[in-house]
Amino acid sequence: MLESTASLGQNYRTAVNTTTLFPMETRGLVYQAGGKRLIDGIDLKISADSITVMMGANGAGKSLLLRLLHGLITPNAGKVLWGGEPLTEALRKRQAMVFQRPVLLRRSVTANIKFVLNLNATANSDRCHELLCHVGLAAQAKQPARLLSVGEQQRLALARALALEPEIMFL
Repeated sequence: MLESTASLGQNYRTAVNTTTLFPMETRGLVYQAGGKRLIDGIDLKISADSITVMMGANGAGKSLLLRLLHGLITPNAGKVLWGGEPLTEALRKRQAMVFQRPVLLRRSVTANIKFVLNLNATANSDRCHELLCHVGLAAQAKQPARLLSVGEQQRLALARALALEPEIMFL
């Protein structure tokens, strides 16, 4: 799922970027691995201020497409354009991705959030607590992250992604 964080009810971004990420579009997107074409000629256009859901059977390539859109892997052919431009590192930093199987730091729940907040030099206890409350994990703040249930680990991964203050979230 591709989501604009403005639709989450609260936008944490403090600075306004002049370059828009939208529309996002792909033109003739192709990805192959092991001699097998996994994504074949995808043309897609997504506009701003919406939630877009991709549905399909297991193995249909949904997660693969999200990785291509986020720039984690490079297509064999075709283009991914954000606001009419190819994805740059600066544009990618305005996005976040929550994976199906999150990788958590071997630290407390709070330390996982503070690690990400430190990347943006915005670490403070109030912001960390706010994020944990937002995803319903405030009571588990001091608990080791690896002891969370699978659902709680997903919520922690979501809080870490929100800590980056992205304009786009891939879920």
